[in-house]
Amino acid sequence: MELLGNPNAKRELERGLTNHAYLLAGEAGCGKKTLARLMAARITEDHKGKVERGVHPDVVWLAPKEEGKRIPVEDVRTFRQEAYIMPNEAPRKVLVIDRCEMLNESGQNAILKILEEPPSHAVFILLASNREVMLPTIRSRCAIWEMAPVGEKEGVPFLKERFPEANDPAAALRAAGGNLGRAMGYLEGGTFLSYGEMGVKLLGRLCRNKKLGAEQLLSTLPKGQFTVFLDSFARLCHDFLLYKTGSAEENIVFLESVLQIKPFLGRMKLEQLYAMASLTMESKQRLAENGNENLVKTCFIAEMGELLN
Repeated sequence: MELLGNPNAKRELERGLTNHAYLLAGEAGCGKKTLARLMAARITEDHKGKVERGVHPDVVWLAPKEEGKRIPVEDVRTFRQEAYIMPNEAPRKVLVIDRCEMLNESGQNAILKILEEPPSHAVFILLASNREVMLPTIRSRCAIWEMAPVGEKEGVPFLKERFPEANDPAAALRAAGGNLGRAMGYLEGGTFLSYGEMGVKLLGRLCRNKKLGAEQLLSTLPKGQFTVFLDSFARLCHDFLLYKTGSAEENIVFLESVLQIKPFLGRMKLEQLYAMASLTMESKQRLAENGNENLVKTCFIAEMGELLN
């Protein structure tokens, strides 16, 4: 069990964990769960790897039962009762809540009650995509640790070891913004980097006002891959901006695609490129909210076409 990068968190681990509550903030894939397990192992003085294997009796996890579903307040209250039960074998008990953004206000208030007067033997670790999703009253009672991106020096060897056939793990890590979990997802699917070329073809068709051709192109995506395409296209837009503003080429993931359409970029205004990036992220949010790929694709093509013509 190893946490890559995040030197600040590692220093805090070495200093010792004396707070009764911690909030680990960072997007999915950044290592929050790994850090929580390392913290739990330190707090419970686990020398037999029970925390890593998920069998420690004094480490309790709460998470959504289904992807995209809220954590029911009833589950939070049951979890809260666990905190008052004395630990079986460790000096302190650790209670972890994963994906705290899936708690509604009632659920957060239920957690707040026990954070205000916690049992002396309990330590709480809250994992959230962003500190701002938590109530200010909860944040004020937690030591807040922000997760940091993993650099190429550590991240690339890690990815090479797990994906020896990958052509460019460094590009995947840059595309993921140093998010190791996301980079692994890109390499596992093997599609993220190839979608850069598809994004260029899409732009070409939309610039020639061939919306039907753009729809046909996106129709070739396997089911469930449109969100990966949007991730890739968002990075492509980011690369356009880097190129347009004179950034060093090593910062650009889809360099070949960018160089392929230099005349196009020469004509584009920065405001248009920013709007393209914004529309892409809005489309990803729409997809997450309603799940209708075909509808979001249609809107994406129509609105992107308007931006380009």
